[in-house]
Amino acid sequence: MDLMKHEKYFWDQNINYIAGLDEAGRGPLCGPVVAACVVFDKNISIEGINDSKKLSPKKRIELFRKIKENAIDLSYGIANEDEIDEINILQATFLAMKRAVGNLKVRPNILLVDGPHSNFKLIKTKNIIKGDSKSISIAAASIIAKVIRDNIMQEYDKIFPNYGFIKNKGYGTKLHIDALNDFKATPIHRKSFKIVKENIPNYLYYKKNKMFDILGKNLVVIKFIKKMFLLEQENLFLKQLEDYIDYVLYNDKHKLYVKVISIESGKIVSKSKKNISNINLYLNEIKSTFYEKDLTKKVIFNVILVEFKPKNKPSFKILYDEKVY
Repeated sequence: MDLMKHEKYFWDQNINYIAGLDEAGRGPLCGPVVAACVVFDKNISIEGINDSKKLSPKKRIELFRKIKENAIDLSYGIANEDEIDEINILQATFLAMKRAVGNLKVRPNILLVDGPHSNFKLIKTKNIIKGDSKSISIAAASIIAKVIRDNIMQEYDKIFPNYGFIKNKGYGTKLHIDALNDFKATPIHRKSFKIVKENIPNYLYYKKNKMFDILGKNLVVIKFIKKMFLLEQENLFLKQLEDYIDYVLYNDKHKLYVKVISIESGKIVSKSKKNISNINLYLNEIKSTFYEKDLTKKVIFNVILVEFKPKNKPSFKILYDEKVY
């Protein structure tokens, strides 16, 4: 099959900015749905592009790099599990798609969208059923969306290793279902699924099992992963202070050292209860952990307070947001 058939039809009409649009993550029990948008020029030539589901993880990553290098433009958009629960998965998919298109630098003349439905009103749209095996732009978008979502689930696996996210990416495998029954649902699970709803831990569950400390840490690191930070290390020990930094995270421009203090009904429940009023002691100690590569990034130390109260949603407060370097 000619994967450029649909693109050629529009290129022959001097319509140059043709964007392929696809998503990944509609079916999993947890995590986000990710949409991606790719714009190629008429001279594009990348061997091996196909529906992402038909490619090995290694091949997807290889093509991910080639697509990024050769596309005129590409972008992605995300709708997280809380949005999925609020507006349903179809509408959340449309939302992720709109965000992906909105994040493009060029304005496409037409969108080639995988599947029978879309809800774009201001841009001409062509829906193509099984478009990820019929259009090079859609196939490329499917690869971008799949790799980005897999990377997000890989980060979540570091925090929630019992659920097998590294392999199942949040889909309802036996291991995943068994883990839900054994360990309850996590904050990234989609409550719209029956098996998740049946296993949502309540306030008394966390209190009885003395889990507010770990819940506070989980909620904070999830917020950073949603901002596309990667988790480098947990529980970094500062020898001079005999205290821990809960998380070290990074992206292309920043490196974050994050300490979380959890409070339940007015009492500190974090295992570390050291007084951190002398913030300079922490800043100096953190500097001693630097690698040379860190000096190219803005390094920040965050101390974040998470407070739990019965019948209330957790509240978050940044106590310190200090530049280390």
